[in-house]
Amino acid sequence: MPEITDLKTIPIDDQHWLVGEEYRYATSIGVIVVPKGFRTDYASVPKIFRNIINSYGKHGRAAVVHDWLYSAECPLNLTREEADKIFLEIMEECQVAKWKRLVMYRLVRKFGASHFRKGA
Repeated sequence: MPEITDLKTIPIDDQHWLVGEEYRYATSIGVIVVPKGFRTDYASVPKIFRNIINSYGKHGRAAVVHDWLYSAECPLNLTREEADKIFLEIMEECQVAKWKRLVMYRLVRKFGASHFRKGA
């Protein structure tokens, strides 16, 4: 399931970006549309671990879609587990190293609950 449009983001500060144009990605559940103007931090990686896994990289598209699926603004009726599986699916399609995508997936499964559908 491929990326339908290119991901274009605009930096806001040293941690956040705005999606500059509507972003579309085809997944196993259908096309996910991240709206223009959505604010993302790409991957929420604590600074202490950024020498191992950066906030952006090959996993960037997956992280933006995942941020959208976790957002209170997202109208899709998905569970957190489904959102996390889509994150893993996109990372695999983007050829993120297996060890890295599994670590990132396990971390969102373990620590993501406090962020799911909270705020924007």
